[in-house]
This record gives sequence, structure tokens and C-alpha cells, in this order.
Amino acid sequence: MKFNIKYYIILLASIILRIGYIFPVKKNRILLSSDEGLRYSCNPKYIFEKLQHKYGNRFEYIWVLNKPNQIPNRFRKNIKTTKFLSPKHIYYLLTSEFIISNLGVEPFLPKRKSQKVISTGHGGGSYKHMYMKEHMLSAAEWKYITRIRDIRGRMTDFVLSSCAKQTQELSVDFGVDSKKFLQSGFPRNDRFFSTTDKSKEQALKNFCSQYNIPAENLLVLYAPTFRGTHRYQQPIDNDICIKPVASAIYNRFGKEVTFLYRRHRHSIPGNDNSKLHIVDVTDYPDMQDLLEFADIMITDYSSSIWDFCITRKPAFLYVPDLQKFMEERGFYTPIDLWPYPYSTTIDGLCRLINNYSEENSINRIIAHQKEVGSHEKGNAAEKVSDLINNIFAGI
Repeated sequence: MKFNIKYYIILLASIILRIGYIFPVKKNRILLSSDEGLRYSCNPKYIFEKLQHKYGNRFEYIWVLNKPNQIPNRFRKNIKTTKFLSPKHIYYLLTSEFIISNLGVEPFLPKRKSQKVISTGHGGGSYKHMYMKEHMLSAAEWKYITRIRDIRGRMTDFVLSSCAKQTQELSVDFGVDSKKFLQSGFPRNDRFFSTTDKSKEQALKNFCSQYNIPAENLLVLYAPTFRGTHRYQQPIDNDICIKPVASAIYNRFGKEVTFLYRRHRHSIPGNDNSKLHIVDVTDYPDMQDLLEFADIMITDYSSSIWDFCITRKPAFLYVPDLQKFMEERGFYTPIDLWPYPYSTTIDGLCRLINNYSEENSINRIIAHQKEVGSHEKGNAAEKVSDLINNIFAGI
């Protein structure tokens, strides 16, 4: 019953908001949103910065940010901000020519023909399913999810794709024609093709200083995805950050370890089972920085697998709940074909670390990227910003 009520409230809001048609769409206005205003990050951030660099103030930029101070100082004079679902946000939704979001457009928007919605996505590759399996949800909730998906799909003009396999799978799950998918790669991953060694070194030095991390330590990023659903979350422990894992890493790579622990924004903390040096970077604003700083990554089903494999650095998958996860959510690509090896136990994880071969790992990554048809070339932000400018110019 409550899901039907939510759905009809959205439909009613869409009708009422047509009153906003009295305000014209401003042709050069761009509204950007990442994680519903939580962060200045992800693909919208990198599209915005490319637009700023290439086209300057040709466009008016509005950022949906609940904490506006996240905007870098160098941009603050050139943009406006609004909080998620505030009256100003609704106004800008109604009057922006371009709406760019990594979570999809708000379903209550009565979109006009002159508006363009760009869904950037927030997870690359083709790994875990976007939704829980139908049998995990009530019939009413599943019906609500598919209805909202269809509404968003009809309003979406462009979807960024990281690889051909993602286009194939998400065109079904998003309810969007595959012709609307841009073979662009993800703008947030461009940096892995272009950042200079000097700038990386300085950024890493500043990061280690900020978190009091010894410069000589090996940085191991542990970044598990969330379990359950957004409504029924399951806790995540930092249980890989224990002595056997640190010892295995030391034995194989020859350095002391600092773990960078990053929970998914939708997960809740579990127990701290460690006595080792752990830095909680859950609230660090940009995941791409952490992927760049990390020497090694340990994760599970997170799409950060896709981003990290571009760097060719070592990673390992710790999946103690593999069977349960497959039953509840499932995968687009069988886990044996992912770019990194996996284990369901700590002992197995340690063996993977001890047996790591750089040559074999890189060959596996290259084979995986070829198999799924990677679109990552380091020019995604350029492609998207040029698309926006061409639409604006009527080209």
C-alpha cells in the first residue's frame, strides 16, 4: 500500500510542478548533482571541471550540494549551489537546459522537450546487478522500483557507458534504449590516463601528512560495497584489516601496511576487529583520489574494481558471503571472469597475496577489459563537454 501511495504522490507532484512552466528554460544553465547533494565528486565533478576549463563562463553552473563549502575555492565565484530537494533545487530542475546526475533524474520532474538529462552513472564495468533480485522484495516494492525506473528511463536522453557489456545490461535495467548510451568511458577515470607523476607525488604527500601516515608505508585500500538494500542495510566489519593479511602483504611486497578503510555511503559500521594501523576514509570526498593513492586494493563486489584495474595496480577480492550475495543480487559477469582473483576466506586471501604475479595480473586485466569492450580512453569528460556545447550551439 505504501509503495502505491509513494508512486501516486510522485505522479501528483509531477502534475502540480507543471505550474513551474511559467519559468522559461534557461538555455545555458547546467544543473549538476552527485549522490543527491552529498558530495562534490564522481562523474559530474569531472564533467563540470572540463566544461569550466574548456568553455569558461559560456554556461551557468548550479551544483546540488548540501554542504556548499565542498566546492574548490577557484570555482566558487562562478557557480551557484542549492540543497537537495530545496525549493531552489526544484526551480533549477524546472529551468535548466542540462541536468547531469550520477543517480538519475528526480522522477517527479515534469521534463520539457528543450531539457536534456544526462545520467552519468556511478559504477563502471559490469559486475553486481543494479537491483536486488525480485524474490528478495515484496511484490509492491518491486512494482514501485520498476515504475520509477521506467519514468526515469523515459526522461533520460544520454547515459554514459564504461564498456559495451555495461550498455548491454543497463539498457535493460535502466529501461533506456541502447542508442542513448554514449561510448565515452567515465569522466572520473580520465585522470588515470593523464595525471603526472609529480602531481601524484605531491597529492600523496599531502594526504599522508593530513592523516599522519608514514611516507614509507604501503597504502592498502579496503573498500567493500554495501549489503542488503538502502532500506535494510547490513553492517560491514573491517575484518580483512587484521594481522595475517598485513603479514602476507609485508611478505610479498616488503613494506609495512596502513589500511585505508572506506565503507560504502549506504552501509553502516560493523565491529572493528583490528589492532593495526587503520585510517577511516569513509568521509573522504573523492574516491578517485584514494584509488590513485592506494598501492593495493582489497574489495568485494564494488564497481571500484573497474576504476582500479585501469591503474594496473594489484587488487584482491574478499567475498566471504559470495553464495548469499549471488542468491540475493547476482552478477552480470561471472565472478571468475572479473579482473582480480577472489577468496571466500582470510587464509585464501593471504594465499592470493603471497602468490601475486604482476605479469599475470596485468594480463588478466587486459583480457577482461577486452572481453567487456572497455570504452575508457582518458577523454570521457572531453566527449561529454563537447556534446553539451554542441547541443547548446545547435550543432
